[in-house]
Amino acid sequence: MDSSVLKHLRIAEAVETLVAAQGGRITYDVGGGGRETLLAAAARLAAQTNTPLTIVEARSLHSDVRAFVREVQPEARSAVIAAEEAALQPAGSIDGVLAVHADVLRDADVRKPLLAMAHSADHLLVARHDYSDTTLDALATPGLVLRLRDLMPSATRPAPVTLTPPPMDMSVALRLIRQANSDVLPDQDLVVFDEMAEALERVDPAEVRQRIGDLRSKYEATIELARQRRAATGPTAPSRTPLDHGQEQSAAHQQHRSQGTGRT
Repeated sequence: MDSSVLKHLRIAEAVETLVAAQGGRITYDVGGGGRETLLAAAARLAAQTNTPLTIVEARSLHSDVRAFVREVQPEARSAVIAAEEAALQPAGSIDGVLAVHADVLRDADVRKPLLAMAHSADHLLVARHDYSDTTLDALATPGLVLRLRDLMPSATRPAPVTLTPPPMDMSVALRLIRQANSDVLPDQDLVVFDEMAEALERVDPAEVRQRIGDLRSKYEATIELARQRRAATGPTAPSRTPLDHGQEQSAAHQQHRSQGTGRT
């Protein structure tokens, strides 16, 4: 157990709330500082009320629990016992502050004795996971929740980048539009810039400035399209009406007779 987690704002607020309420329950995620919150609040409450503190916790954690309580609240009078030992205590023998981690209630044989012990205590504090036993929930109020995601530092998100077109005077915009209109080929598929210019003259200048970037792009694309079409079309050849098959034969026959008449 690490006492430094008590410096976290959410955990410090939970400890203050439990002490002010003189009891309660903390539900927490694994790694969310639930045990530290339970012990810190219980030890402070015992010191403030000048009453003994009894902590029911797994035997494997007893040395860690004692060291933690001595660190955060040296003046608290505390005893750490296992659930099996608590179940053997005479009914009503526990007074002062009782702190229980609900993981010790997995054994059905200890639930009833611990419930009786909770009733006799002056102040009850409980910590548990979502999956822990709920036998003591009704007696341990208010109920607080500590989620691991709430204890993690929020990732710094980069500020959104807003791209805005460079400022342009209205007269410059209209000159570009008219210039583009004079350069393009007359085609129904091309943008009619005169109509756009008339529309732009009727709208709010602030809105026009927002469209300048698009107008520039359309202008450049239209000019390039006009150049490509001129290059692809090339000079226009004079039209020629082809003769039909009969006309071709008649012309050939007349040419042959003319050549024959000229012989000596």
